[in-house]
Parts: sequence; C-alpha cells; structure tokens
Amino acid sequence: MPITNRNVLFIIECVFYVPATVFSLFLCIRHCCRGGRAQIPWIFLYLYCHLRVAEVVLGLATLGTSSVAVYATSILFSLIGFPCLLLTTYGLLNRAYINLAKNYPTRIKGWYVKLLQAPFTVSIILCARGASGSTTNASEGQGYQPQIVTQVGIGICTFGFVVMLILTGFMLRRQSHAEPNERRVLNTVIVSIPFLLIRMLYTALVTFWNKGLFKSYEGDVLVIGLMAVLPEMFVVVISMIEGFTLERLPKDVRKKKNRNCRRRNGGWPSAPEVLDDVSVTRTDSELGWKDLDNKSSDMA
Repeated sequence: MPITNRNVLFIIECVFYVPATVFSLFLCIRHCCRGGRAQIPWIFLYLYCHLRVAEVVLGLATLGTSSVAVYATSILFSLIGFPCLLLTTYGLLNRAYINLAKNYPTRIKGWYVKLLQAPFTVSIILCARGASGSTTNASEGQGYQPQIVTQVGIGICTFGFVVMLILTGFMLRRQSHAEPNERRVLNTVIVSIPFLLIRMLYTALVTFWNKGLFKSYEGDVLVIGLMAVLPEMFVVVISMIEGFTLERLPKDVRKKKNRNCRRRNGGWPSAPEVLDDVSVTRTDSELGWKDLDNKSSDMA
C-alpha cells in the first residue's frame, strides 16, 4: 500500500507519543503514594499515551495489509483515547478543587466534582461497544459508520465536558483563595480547555456528521491534524510540563499508617502499655490469668 498523507500523520504521532508514554510513566512514579488526587491525572495520561501508540501502530500496519479489522480497531483506540485525555484534565481539576475547598468554603460540593468522572467513564464503555459493532460491519464490507451506541457515548462525553467547563468557571472566580502552588493546577486546566474544545468539536462532527471533511479516517488530513492531532499534543505537553514542575504532595499518611499497623500486627505481640504504673500486655491469656488471680483474692 502506498504511503499517504494519513500515514505520514501516523508517523508524526508515533514519534511524539512513544517518548510521551515514557515521560508519563515517570510522572506516575514521581507522584505515586501521594494520595488519589495526585495520582489520577498522570495515570490517565499514561493510559491515553498508550492508546495513541496502539492506534498509530495499527494505522501504520495498514501499509502492509488491507485488513478492515486492523483499520477499524485503530478507530476504536481513537474513540476511547479522547475521554482518557479528558479524565487527565478532570484529575487536575479535582486536585485544584480539594485545595480550594480546604482554604475557602465554596458552594460546589465535593461529590459534584467526583461525579464528573462518571460521564467520561461511561463514554469510554459505550464508545468501545459501538466501535466493536462498527468493526463487525466494516469487516462485512459495509464500510465504517458510527453506531448509535457510539453517538450516545460521545453525547454523554460532551455533556461531561460542558459540566467541567461550568465547574472550572465557578472555581476560577475563587482562584485567589487557593495556594500559589495549587493555583497553577487550575491555570493548567484553563489553558488546556481551548484545545480540548476544538478536539471535542471535531469528535462531535465526526460522530454525528461523518461526511466530507469530517469523515472518520477518510476526511481531509489537514482537518484531522489541526482539529484532532495537534490539540491533543498541546494538552499532553501542557500537562507534562505541569507534572514535572509541580511540587509533589506529602505522602499519604493514611496509607503509611495502615501499612505500619499491618506490620505491627503481623504475628508479633504489640508493645506493652503502661496502665497505673504497671506494665501489662494486651494478650487474652494474660488477661485471663489476671481475672483468676482477682477471684482467688476475693474468695480468701
């Protein structure tokens, strides 16, 4: 199969996302054991880069084969990759909210922000299910067409993105009350939103229109590069810069405490406690002998 402009775009993505996957893994290691709010963005960023690498590898595989299944599977990874990128931004927004709520009371409840993860997660499931059906139809020679399930998934993802914009706007009004270091996290989300908006618009057009310039993988390569590939790259770069320059949170005290408790109670008796200037151990056998001694003294 001859090299097309679309394959050249695949090569550019491969050159970008292979090292990006390695860097995102370093970010996961750098921010590990720092609490859920610190780990969420980098875990989803790592998953997103992995999905993009799988997509471009399958796309480049079409150079040596005309398999429709390979082509459609590449589309599957493309569909479920974008919600993972939105979850990366959501993780940063969640961390910014926790810091803001700690320093200033806000009308935004904590469960509002936690609930924001649900639309993107549901979108990944529905898009994967819809892309699987489209792959089956494409293998039968019917061509690729977005399934209704895929359209529902993208609709839910769009709804979650709009809600995220509203929450970001509310938090922006109280930005001055956040700590300076954590204020940068919210600024990263704000800078990423225009690029995510362009990518969201392209995803909606490809899913619900799917004609002409906005036809899946068969549209104009320039449109794909400017509205899909380039905005995602900008968001990845912005997130990575923030991840490497952001101060790490202290280690999760709860995890450390639980680990110490398991280590202390792992078969060895705990340290003796001093009660009324008498050293006693908290073992059932000794407590039992103590009760017997008290009964004997009472009878005497």
